[in-house]
Parts: sequence; structure tokens; C-alpha cells
Amino acid sequence: MIKKLKSYITYMLTGLILISCNSRVDVTLKSQTKNSLYLSKNDPVNVQLIESIDLNLGETVDLYSMVSSGSSYSNIPVKWSLINNIGNMTVMLAGTKAEFTGTNIGVGYIQIEDNGIQKRITLNVLASTDNAPVTANFTPANGTENTQSIITLNYTDADSDLATNCSLLSLNNITETQACVCDGAGVCTVGVTGTLNYNGAASFDFTVTANGVNSNTSTASFTIDAAVLSCPTGFVAVDGDGVLGTTDFCVMKYEAKNNAGTPISQASGNPWVSINANNAQSECESMTEGGFGGTFTLISNPEWMTIARDIENHAPNWSGGSVGSGHIPRGHSDNNPSNALSVTNTLDPYDGTGNNFGEAPGSGWEQKRTHTLSNGSEIWDFAGNVWEWTDWDGDSAGFTIGPTDEQPFAIQELSVNPTGSLTTDDYKPSNDTYNSTNNSFGIWSGGSGGAALRGGAWNDDSFAGAFTLVLINSPTITGTNFGFRCVYRPI
Repeated sequence: MIKKLKSYITYMLTGLILISCNSRVDVTLKSQTKNSLYLSKNDPVNVQLIESIDLNLGETVDLYSMVSSGSSYSNIPVKWSLINNIGNMTVMLAGTKAEFTGTNIGVGYIQIEDNGIQKRITLNVLASTDNAPVTANFTPANGTENTQSIITLNYTDADSDLATNCSLLSLNNITETQACVCDGAGVCTVGVTGTLNYNGAASFDFTVTANGVNSNTSTASFTIDAAVLSCPTGFVAVDGDGVLGTTDFCVMKYEAKNNAGTPISQASGNPWVSINANNAQSECESMTEGGFGGTFTLISNPEWMTIARDIENHAPNWSGGSVGSGHIPRGHSDNNPSNALSVTNTLDPYDGTGNNFGEAPGSGWEQKRTHTLSNGSEIWDFAGNVWEWTDWDGDSAGFTIGPTDEQPFAIQELSVNPTGSLTTDDYKPSNDTYNSTNNSFGIWSGGSGGAALRGGAWNDDSFAGAFTLVLINSPTITGTNFGFRCVYRPI
């Protein structure tokens, strides 16, 4: 009886144990099914469940550990693990959140664990997909001498990022006169102007920046065209000289003639003489012509020197056909005839002198009355015929005198240096070894009057020349061989 009772108890206990074991297994399985782990990207409320993440090098993502309960999710603390060294992970908020930053290109994993339940997602750290903007060499439209050009820079960006900055470097024959800027639409423009009085090839390198990424460097190459200067009737264009501080201007082709009290530049008629410097200035300033809103005034000394040096350095003006070879014309200056000349035949540069091309330089050839400039302009009687009043400072109102501290009325070759406030750019040719006898360049002399007369007259012989300058007279003096020439300065 006792044995049977023990057996029964053993049987019952064994059944209870089996039932108990089976119950625990069932509960565990149900728990795993009911409470799965997940990872949500960037937001624990608006859940974004993920199995893998692609992110760029340097990019950061926030991850939240979630557990599901039916159709809802809860943010719970878990154990976090980073597998493979592809970035930095910082666990935050008591284990409910981790921040990951990709620092190495490659594949890794983040794993979370709670009560033996695990969840692993894949991380794929990629090279940055933010492509740099791309520039390319291009040729903008031609520019114009001494005029600003606004140039739009070319670039493309695979990500459609808009450029926010641009910069220039390696400027060739130009200056940046309007800063390079990019507007809100990503259009980048810059203003450039050629070096003073320059025309020819020009270029600059440039870069743009979009979304913080710099482009490659490219080159904009273009041509600066010579300015096409429109001049008043009877005037011809002169290219400015940066050394002398002049910009392009127009000068009377002929010495001023008196047209009913108004200066005029024309071939016919004798030069307007017996006028003092102050009145010559006023007469030039009184000129007007429709369509020309700039300034009419008496020629200034820098403008005179601009023309003279252009003549000096232009081979067709030399008797030998090349710069420095022989003589340049000094105009009607041999006192034969003994008066000023008009121009009756514009096709004959020796008109009225009795001389011609066939005569030897220094013995008649030099009486030629015309000079040509490097831009093709022709000027009559720039040397010889009559002296021409010259305003010393073209930037000042009215007639201005030149230096009065040079040696009084001492005829000197152009090679002689000044002793007072006269400068070499005031009267010397580029090569001051050229002289009055061998090259027909003229002479210079100082004086206490200071009013500049230039070029010489019909009776000055070798003292006449394109560079001839005398400063002995006051601006109120008149003479039957004192004339003038006006210029026009465009706006």
C-alpha cells in the first residue's frame, strides 16, 4: 500500500513538473513573438523602422531602440553594440538612443539587445555624394578698350547646388573692377576692365563654390578690342598713353581756323593767329557739336606728348622706314615761303612748301607737313607752320601755365635734362638722343612766363619739331605766328 502511494505521488509530481516545464517554454515563445526589437531612424514617435542605412562619409544619424506591443511601439533602454569600425557611436538617454557618425567608408552593423532578444541593422558608409561644381574654359564676348565688361561665369553641378561664391586669380591684362558675386539664383558675374589703353588678348582664371564645395579652376580667355572713338567734324582719334595719364581723345586734324569767331578744323584757310593763350582756351571751350556731350578744350601738354611719342614710335613717320632711322617731318619751317600755309591739296603732304619725298632728309624731305599715328589717324602741321598754345594741366579749369623755374630762353637739345620742376615726360621723346639736326625732333627752352608754345613756326628751321617746347612767354602775349589746336575729350 505504501509502495503504491509513493508511486502515485511520484507520478503526480512528474506530471506537475512536465506541465510546469511546458508552460515556461510556451510563455517564452509567446514573449518573443509579442515583444520584438526594432530600430527607428531619427524619431521615436513617428517611427521609421529600418533594416539598413546608407549614409555619406561624415554624415550623422540618430537611432532609437523600439519594442512593439501589438500595433504600437515603445522606446526602451537596451544594450548597444557597434560591429566593425566604420564610425563613432554615442549611446544617450539611458540607452534609449544612439548617435552614429560615419567616419570610415565600408559596411558595419549596429546591434541592440534586451533580455536575450537581439536586433541588428546594416550600416553602409559611402563616399560623399555631394559632387563639386564643375567649371570649364570658355570665351566670353570681346571687350572694349577702357570699358568694363560684365562676364557671367560658366559652371555645372550634378547635385543642382547653386554657387554662392566665386573668385578670380591669374589676371592677365585686366583688373577686377566689379567684385565677383553669385546671386540667389546661383548666377555668378564679375566686372573686368582692360589695363589702361590696352587692346589685345586678355584672360583670368576663376573658381566657384557651391554647398561649401569648391570647383576646379578654369580660364576665361577673350579679346579686348580697340575703342572705336567717334570724333567731331574735323577731329581725328588719338590713343591714350597710360604713362602720360591720358585716355583716348580726339584732336583737330588741322590747326584751328577762324570760322566767324568759332574755331574750326578744316583744310582751307589760314591758321587762326594773333590770339593769346587765355583766349585760345576760351575759344576751344566754346565749341559744340550735336551728339558730342564731352569736353571741347585746348590741347593739354600730356595730350601733346601723347601724340608726339606716338609719332616718334611709328615707323612710317621716319625717312628711313624704321624707328630711329633718319628724320621725322618737322613741317613747313624753312621760311620758304615766309608765311603760314593753308591746305589746298590734302593728297599732297608737302602742299605749299615746294618740297617733295625725293629730297634728302634734312634738305627738304623733313618739310613734310603730315604725321601719321599708330591708329591710322593723320595730323597736319603738328610741327612747323605756326606755334600752338598748349594748356599745361588739362584737369584744371582755364589755361594753366607750366614751370617758370627753368633756365630762361636757352635753346637746348632734348637730351638736356631740366634743372627746375619740368619733368622728362613733359618734353622728352622716349629716346632723348634724337636731336634737332639729325632727326628733326626740335628743341626746348625754359623761361619765366611759363605759357607753353609747342611745335615751332614757318621760320624756325631746325628749332621746329614735334617735341619743340618754349616756356618764355606769358599767356597774354600774342604773335602773328601763335596759333592753337583744340581737342575733344569724350565722356
